[in-house]
Amino acid sequence: MKENYRHKAYNTIKNAIIFFEFKPGEKIVEAEIAKKLNISRTPVREALLMLENEKLVECDRTLGFVVKKLTGKEIEEYFSIRKAIESFTVPFIIERITDDEIKLLKDNVAEAEGYVERNDLRNVIRCETEFHAILYKSTKSEIFFQTISGLVDKFQWIRAIGLSASKGARLSVNGHKKLLGAIEKKDAKSFKRILMQHIQHGKEKYESVKGIFM
Repeated sequence: MKENYRHKAYNTIKNAIIFFEFKPGEKIVEAEIAKKLNISRTPVREALLMLENEKLVECDRTLGFVVKKLTGKEIEEYFSIRKAIESFTVPFIIERITDDEIKLLKDNVAEAEGYVERNDLRNVIRCETEFHAILYKSTKSEIFFQTISGLVDKFQWIRAIGLSASKGARLSVNGHKKLLGAIEKKDAKSFKRILMQHIQHGKEKYESVKGIFM
């Protein structure tokens, strides 16, 4: 039972961070989380220690646990790693993606556009994450899954911050539409070019708002 409470607290806090409900530098109040989940503070503290180990939160001497603020060096490296990893996936996606997966991508883009119109950032973030998850799955590569597994949450978190920038969500969904078009044409060269542009635009949007969180 204690294990269930800890994972409940862990998932609640982690989702709040990567869906940008808790902002970088924001204090996480253990008592409030415990009250919300109707559990004691002990599993909440244990969950925060797990998230500290994952570098999503850090312990401030004065404030206690806060959402981690990323340094400029960390951001530069995350985006560089993402470009390298996703560049690796291009031939696998183009060669191995199925018609069903392409249909899922189309549905995802349509759904995301609706959320952009309604200014529903949380669901835009969810759709963004699902779009890339479909692409990752379409590689049919176990080695790739093993490599990316420890980075997916960080990528989603950083993506969420960039999406919060002015016109960030719209720009990103437009990028997904272009990626989808290249996939449908089986055009690996265009797909890679658009993918690298998409990641670069994400970095630029993050850079435009990072001053608030660093």
